[in-house]
Amino acid sequence: MATCPKDGMPTMHTIAGEPVLEGKYQLESRLGQGGMGVVYKARHAYLKTQLAIKIILPDLVGNDPQLVTRFRQEALAAAAIRHQNVVAVTDYGVIQGSIPFLVMEYVEGESLHDLLAREKRLDPERAFELMSAICSGVGAAHHQGIVHRDLKPLNIMICSDKPSISQAVKILDFGLAKIKSGELLGSFIQAQTTGLMGSPYYMAPEQWADDEPDSRSDIYSLGVMLYQMLTGDVPFKGSSIPAIMKKHISDPAPRFLEAGIAISPELEAAVLHTLEKEKDKRTPTVERMIEELKEAIYPQALGIHTTSGGQPLPVSTLNVRTNPPRSRVFIDNVAVGESREDGWITLNGIQSGNHKLRVSKEGFSDWFGEVICDGRPQQIVADLNTGVSVPGPTVAISGGVSPNTPQNLSQTLRTVSEMQKTQVQHQNTGDQQILVSSETPRRSFLSPVLLGAAALLILGIFGIGGIGGAYYLGWFGGAKSQGNINGQGTPTPDGPTPEQTKPDLALIKGGTFIMGRNNGSEIEKPEHQVTVKDFLMDKTEVTNAEFLEFMLATGYTPQIPDRFLAHWINERPIAGEEKMPVRFVNRDDIAAFAAWRSKRDNTLYRLPTEEEWEYAARNGAKQNLYPWGDKFESKCAYVDKPNSDPAPVGTASCPNDWGVHDLIGNVLEWTSSHPWVYPGSPHTVTADADRKLMLRGGSAEYRSTGDNKITSTFRLETPLTTRAAVLGFRLVRDP
Repeated sequence: MATCPKDGMPTMHTIAGEPVLEGKYQLESRLGQGGMGVVYKARHAYLKTQLAIKIILPDLVGNDPQLVTRFRQEALAAAAIRHQNVVAVTDYGVIQGSIPFLVMEYVEGESLHDLLAREKRLDPERAFELMSAICSGVGAAHHQGIVHRDLKPLNIMICSDKPSISQAVKILDFGLAKIKSGELLGSFIQAQTTGLMGSPYYMAPEQWADDEPDSRSDIYSLGVMLYQMLTGDVPFKGSSIPAIMKKHISDPAPRFLEAGIAISPELEAAVLHTLEKEKDKRTPTVERMIEELKEAIYPQALGIHTTSGGQPLPVSTLNVRTNPPRSRVFIDNVAVGESREDGWITLNGIQSGNHKLRVSKEGFSDWFGEVICDGRPQQIVADLNTGVSVPGPTVAISGGVSPNTPQNLSQTLRTVSEMQKTQVQHQNTGDQQILVSSETPRRSFLSPVLLGAAALLILGIFGIGGIGGAYYLGWFGGAKSQGNINGQGTPTPDGPTPEQTKPDLALIKGGTFIMGRNNGSEIEKPEHQVTVKDFLMDKTEVTNAEFLEFMLATGYTPQIPDRFLAHWINERPIAGEEKMPVRFVNRDDIAAFAAWRSKRDNTLYRLPTEEEWEYAARNGAKQNLYPWGDKFESKCAYVDKPNSDPAPVGTASCPNDWGVHDLIGNVLEWTSSHPWVYPGSPHTVTADADRKLMLRGGSAEYRSTGDNKITSTFRLETPLTTRAAVLGFRLVRDP
């Protein structure tokens, strides 16, 4: 008896006859069995290529005499779908005159079913990435009048040998597209296997009535899959097929809050639009489905106007709970809505940076607070008082939560840990642990009159230093210096005085290169020639240790002390993190730092221009896509690390030709360039461009693959005042 070479178990025949079909397809092993057939791994006898062959067994589909004819017609249609996200059908045949089979490309990887079984839930961005690729393939079939009818996670493969999700997704079983819904359901009952597992959970209402489905039936199935990606479960479940059928036909899809999931109202509306019972009310096309999802997950960024847009600085979801409920919420003095009966309001697409919050309710004093948004979900609790207006503390909740609390707290734990790195008090309140900032946030501790007087005094004392700082940075709009830059300030934090740091700079020999990338995002186009003069650049990003030295030497005090350097404790880096890049610094902080370092070293430091930064990152005239070459190497950049802090500077082992490290990954880097469009671009710049600067290089959380992969040409913009966990900097100077 033959045995399996993998596990040594005895083999058995699953199909009568020789394991060679039509004299050229050598069956090697069975990959799986479903309600409609058996799939084998095979090899072409002459070409030696690996293939997958699905054999439709009559006893699995009721011995329909018309099956062979109908299946052949459908095989021809499936073979006509030529799309990277659809498994290609390359041949068709019939065994013994009654058993049809399909020959398909062989894909290796895992199914979406396996992915969801392992990870349970996906974040909206990842779900969107997968669904975009799925819809791309489904849309190609719809444009040829082909409806899949049986879309489910088991029919979505994710290849392991592709560089991006957009290429890795493969849709199976378009060869069964015109098998009737009743036959699909019947085969599910008859087969009693997991092969068709899930089909009843994904079938549109009209399919249960055996009405002729159309493309909107597939959209319903895609909507169920998307709901499952975001919540971890399908919307309609039951102990029997009739129970599942009844819910699909008559019950509305559960709201996300009922499933314990907090997402934006726009995203929930986009998902529920795909699950409308009546086809005419459902999302009409897969293209429209993706458009609605994109608008919900990635609100249009302000700044450079583009048609498809570059990747904006990450936006945040902000969950606010008000006490009392039904309170009005304002962000930066703009009304954004009213909290629900449970006190919660979820706000999506909040731009990175500092934002002022106000919560108002008749009969209560207004609540004031501040929040730093850096691309991660944020959560605020606002308790309004009936007495005198008192600014309320920002509260982050971890641990046990009530069923009505938005369930994205796992994503906010890093925010909580950063709060713990500042002064934090722990209060145990039953099943909740509340972390309360020990320094009560202030709306503004100075009146406008005092602020004006202070401003005049500061201008009088530090005017020359402020102008010098702006000059050093290449800005001529009068950068503010928030601290004493003449070295006479009083050291504020206690602790040992750090050793004096000496900047390590690389001489970048100037030259001419082609800036931009025609196959990049819109704001990376078009390619154009730029000439750069010689300059010296910091080999690493400015570290916590050097920024601490600056603060001790100058007594520098930022505008918002309780929100500044949120990754430090008591205005000092955490032990062991001295060599990590300093973060949460904005334009004014950098101006003051550059002025101090310039005075200390008797030279002029400034931020690099975009042209200088890209010239260094592309190795000048070599015009490499990455600082180390034209192919991404994971060891060369600290990226692909969601929700992670950066690494110590120089951790990545691949500097550019001049020895400059971390130009890709670790933290985004400020430049001195205001938003601008490249020569020949059809796009324009918004009127507020002078209040923004361009960023380069990506951070640890950026991805090395996909449509928005981080490269040396990647660029985006942010307001001058932005402070974020992903933002750092390095300086340059003239030779």
